[in-house]
Amino acid sequence: MAMYPIEELPLSNAPPDREPTPGSPPTDFYQLFLAVYHRGELSLGDYRKRLGFSAYHWAILVYDVKYDRYYAYDVTDGASPDPVMRRDLNPDFQWTYRVKTNVHPESCDSLLIRMAIGEVNDGIGPETIKILLQSVQLPIKGAYPPQNCVNWIRSVLHKLRFHGYARNLHNIEMTIDRALAYADLRMSDPDNSVTVLDHLGNELFFRPFPA
Repeated sequence: MAMYPIEELPLSNAPPDREPTPGSPPTDFYQLFLAVYHRGELSLGDYRKRLGFSAYHWAILVYDVKYDRYYAYDVTDGASPDPVMRRDLNPDFQWTYRVKTNVHPESCDSLLIRMAIGEVNDGIGPETIKILLQSVQLPIKGAYPPQNCVNWIRSVLHKLRFHGYARNLHNIEMTIDRALAYADLRMSDPDNSVTVLDHLGNELFFRPFPA
C-alpha cells in the first residue's frame, strides 16, 4: 500500500507530555489499542484479496482503567443519519473524524482484535488523544492511489509514537501487518485465535494494569 506524507504537529502545538509528580504514584492509567473490525462480506474471499488492508475497518481505542470504560476514535465516509431531522448529515460521503465515548468492545460483534500499542497516565487522557488525533489529516476523496481509514491509522500511529504515547512501536508497518494477520486469523478460526494482544503478538489477559 502506498505511503503518504505524515504531517506532524509543531512542537509548540503538541499536547504536553506530563509525567506524574515524583514520589506520588499515578492515579489514572489509559491503555491505547489499535482495533480492527470486519466489514461483513468485504472482509471475505475475493473482496479481502482485492481490498487488502481496507477490507477491514481500523480505529484507536483508549481504555480508562480506573473507570473500566473505552473511548473510540476513527474516521468514516459512511452515512451519518440524524434521527431527529431524519436526514443524512453526510450525503456526499466525505471523510469525517468520529469519537465515541463509553463503548463496549466485548459486545461488538464486528471487533476482531485489540492490539495494545501504548499507555498514558496522569495529565494525558481521552481528551488529549481526541485533540491529537483530530489534527491528523483525513483521507482525501478521489486521491490516487485511493486513500481510506488505513492511511489515517498509519498517520495516527506515527503521531502517537512521535509524542511518546506509543514509544515501543519501532516498526509501524510491521505492527499494521501483524494486526492484519491476526484479524485474518480471527476471521478464519474465531474460536481458536487471539482477540487481545500486544504489538508483538503476545496474548494479553486483563487487567492490563494493576488496580
